[in-house]
Amino acid sequence: MRGSGPERTAIPGYRAGLVTLALLLAGVCVPTDFYPTAFAAPRQPPQASTGQSATVLRLDVVDENGAAVPSAHVTLTPQQGAPVRGETDYAGRKDFTSLTSGTYSLRVEKEGFFAVTGRVIHVGEVANADVRMNHVREFSEQVNVVYSPPAIDPTKTQSSETLTSEDIIDLPYPVSRDIRYALPMLPGVLQDSTGQLHVDGASTRQVYDQIDGFNVSDPATGLFLTRVSVDALRSVDVAESRYSTEFGKSSGGVISLRTSNGDNHWRITGTDPFPGIEDRRGLHVNNWTPRGIASGPIRPGKAWFMDAAELEYDQTFYTELPPNADRYAVLRGSNLSKGQVNLAENNNLTVSLLINSLYSPHAGLDPLDPISTTQRYSTNAVLLNFKDQHLFKNGWLLEAGFQTSSFYTRLVPLGDQTYVITPNGTNGNYYLTNHGEGGRNEIIGNVFVPPLHTAGKHEVKIGVDIDRVSDYEQYSRQPYVVENTNGILTRSVSFTNAPPFTRFDVEEGGYAQDRWTINQRWLVEPSVRFDSDSVVQKVVTSPRIASTLMLTRSGNSKLSAGIGVYRDPSNLDILTRSLTGTRLDSFYGPTGTFLIMPPVLSTFTINPSQLHFSIADNASVALEQKLPRTTYLKLELMDRRERDIWNFVNPGASYSPTGPFSGNFILNNGRQDRYESASATFRHVFKQNHEVFVAYTRSRALTNADFTYNLDNVLFSPQAGGPLPWDAPNRVLSHAFLPLTHKIDVAYTLDWRTGYPFTLMNDSEQIVGGPYSERFPTYFSLDVSLERRFTVFGFQWALRAGIDNITDRGNYSTVNSNVDSPDFLTYSGAQGRSFIARIRLLGRK
Repeated sequence: MRGSGPERTAIPGYRAGLVTLALLLAGVCVPTDFYPTAFAAPRQPPQASTGQSATVLRLDVVDENGAAVPSAHVTLTPQQGAPVRGETDYAGRKDFTSLTSGTYSLRVEKEGFFAVTGRVIHVGEVANADVRMNHVREFSEQVNVVYSPPAIDPTKTQSSETLTSEDIIDLPYPVSRDIRYALPMLPGVLQDSTGQLHVDGASTRQVYDQIDGFNVSDPATGLFLTRVSVDALRSVDVAESRYSTEFGKSSGGVISLRTSNGDNHWRITGTDPFPGIEDRRGLHVNNWTPRGIASGPIRPGKAWFMDAAELEYDQTFYTELPPNADRYAVLRGSNLSKGQVNLAENNNLTVSLLINSLYSPHAGLDPLDPISTTQRYSTNAVLLNFKDQHLFKNGWLLEAGFQTSSFYTRLVPLGDQTYVITPNGTNGNYYLTNHGEGGRNEIIGNVFVPPLHTAGKHEVKIGVDIDRVSDYEQYSRQPYVVENTNGILTRSVSFTNAPPFTRFDVEEGGYAQDRWTINQRWLVEPSVRFDSDSVVQKVVTSPRIASTLMLTRSGNSKLSAGIGVYRDPSNLDILTRSLTGTRLDSFYGPTGTFLIMPPVLSTFTINPSQLHFSIADNASVALEQKLPRTTYLKLELMDRRERDIWNFVNPGASYSPTGPFSGNFILNNGRQDRYESASATFRHVFKQNHEVFVAYTRSRALTNADFTYNLDNVLFSPQAGGPLPWDAPNRVLSHAFLPLTHKIDVAYTLDWRTGYPFTLMNDSEQIVGGPYSERFPTYFSLDVSLERRFTVFGFQWALRAGIDNITDRGNYSTVNSNVDSPDFLTYSGAQGRSFIARIRLLGRK
């Protein structure tokens, strides 16, 4: 029933057992002296010194712009005695109590920041101290800087992996200007042939993409299309399991991009000012991707700016096509302008404007689709946001933000000749014209409560997010035909075009989370989320719980476990398919002159009142162990099961090649997905943040509904299950960045995995065999590069040369899967070996 109140959600017993068992096993490992301090008496915040030797100390840790730094590791070492350790809270504060008066050496560390070392704190003379940490930058004005070493974080409950700015810049990957091609260097992240990302077996639509805390996914499709200069990124985090209820619109994971800010130093950097030349069927510019960043103070100590611009001209070749019709170009640009001003000592405002633009005159070109069938494709996006953060004197932290974003897309064929599909490819002009506009207005608010000391320490945060999304679409489709290998007509397709339409949705969500530190070694994080929208019109709850347990006093062993409910937002792309028109397919006999059955009408039926939110149960257990030196091992098990996913079915369809054919597609909540994985990661970190990383993942990604019917891809076969299109049961990843000589570094990236599955079809667009029953050959890519840094005219530069796919393995992206084609199972779109060069301006020496 609509409006019937909150939906009750129970965590399945078979999943809760997994986590309960892990926690019980951990409890066996806990020594007997672990528990007595768990329920200590409430503590009072530090008071100012009264002239006696103070025994309390409050540290406030902020970054170079005055923003709080949470979860920083703080160590106070007395001249005699054992060190005292702790972590900062959400407001960047750490209160030490019962300290002995005296002189202490302070060390503050957090990955992504330079460590603060060597500072002396005189406890008994001061009760408060401010600590300023600087983000890691590739080129620092300070000669003697200390990197924060990696550490096992006792406060981190979520399962996630991170790419730092150094990883993004230093490691080689195929398209170094696009962050989407860097993210597959993380275990659990796979990229399909369209460039879209899949986290732990999830569809792109099930992953929440954000930049600086704001949603940047396409409002209608959920695709990750927004681009920002990779040089402007401070880090990218990919959360896979046990992540906060703050992220409520994603059952498959969270991709979070953090961009850098300006500071009190003037900086100008640049990359690839010169175009790349290629000798393939003659000399030509194959790519040119100049990028630049300027940043500095508007008013030192008060206001700063950063501007990151990039341009891209890129040509893609297919040697299978004839000369002068074998390539297509893409022209793209983006600009991120960002400013921050400290309105008061503890109040900062950040404003950001991101603009994207792309144009390709021959989009869709590949060996099976020649240049006449391509389309003029253009897309633009504008995202403007404001975020204010205020830290009150009593420790309350308030964060509020607003973003408005607009997305524009246009797809136009090159002419009006009839589009023809054959077993060997296509010809004519494409049949579809599309104009789309999407928008999102987003409000976010988070409140971080000062730590409460009752039965341990409680760090509570609550928040809300409200989105209004819109989708305007205009489609125009022309008839097209299907012919066999002899050029005889086998089918004709016509459309009834629908008028333009606009669909809106208002999404509302709220959450509450308690980070409960029972003692220094045991942390439990319960949370709950509430969601509703104007489509489903129900309030649903999503409870989650996660825990970490430090198995040793040294902090070198950590067990993490969690289980929770995750949901997806309503998908406007699916919801509006009934508004896109109808389709009529006519099938012809052997001579192509007479019909062999009545024409088949395809329609899409949607009843929003019968829809409800999907629900995913996600459970995981992980063990982290510090090995000798700075070597770390992580073992993890994960199980995600999602049900009630929106999906179209074709109840009247048949597997028989002679019919009956049906085009009555009905939307329901019948799809179920499942992902299981076991992974092991190994990382060794050397001085100056050089490292070696190796990971292996064994997984499977399955569904009971593999087909995504739409007006352009009806598939006259009943819905069926099998592996998901991005299923890769075995995968090995490795990358490293190491010093070869004093001035030369070497880096490599290796990716080996099982080939993606694909589906066999016949001329009638029916499935042959099971869905995704065949696979591409095994994928293997090894990219290697050398980089040398040098100084010219007082500026430091870096010159790189390398080879992508050094083994020249095919790694095909396209296959002819039509069983009626003489070129059946012919692979194309080989990646090939490529030589790369890059020059960067790092800054003034």
